[in-house]
Amino acid sequence: MKEEQVTKAMLRWLMDNCWKIVCFDFPQSGTGRILHPKGNNESKNKKAIIPDIVAVKDGVCIFVENKDRFYYPDYEKQNSLIVGNEYSDSITTLLKGYEVNEIYYGIGLPTSKHKKGSIDAASLVDFIICVDDDFNIRPVYNPKAIAFA
Repeated sequence: MKEEQVTKAMLRWLMDNCWKIVCFDFPQSGTGRILHPKGNNESKNKKAIIPDIVAVKDGVCIFVENKDRFYYPDYEKQNSLIVGNEYSDSITTLLKGYEVNEIYYGIGLPTSKHKKGSIDAASLVDFIICVDDDFNIRPVYNPKAIAFA
């Protein structure tokens, strides 16, 4: 399963569950919104982050990084958004006009790729959502009990 398929399945699932899609990005599409770190000239993309999906529902916002396989640096990247505030200005600008009380950061990946590495890295993110071969979606790690459906 390709990353684009994971993203499309996640978008469909989120919309079916009444999430408002703020923005999304397919691999190499250039359609996403760029988050710049504080103090970075926005004309430069050094250290910029482009979330795969940002969605809002009932005061909750989720940032999802989708992959076609386990990739530890993406868990670290999501964790840096959880524990740091380097991108807070860009996130505030992105979410302007949306009522957001909580923000969560997680990973979307094929069910077949949620194995030892992903399980071991789970504590770095707020959630992990898996897409099976039939494009069914299931949160497999959700310790904060985010109401996805």
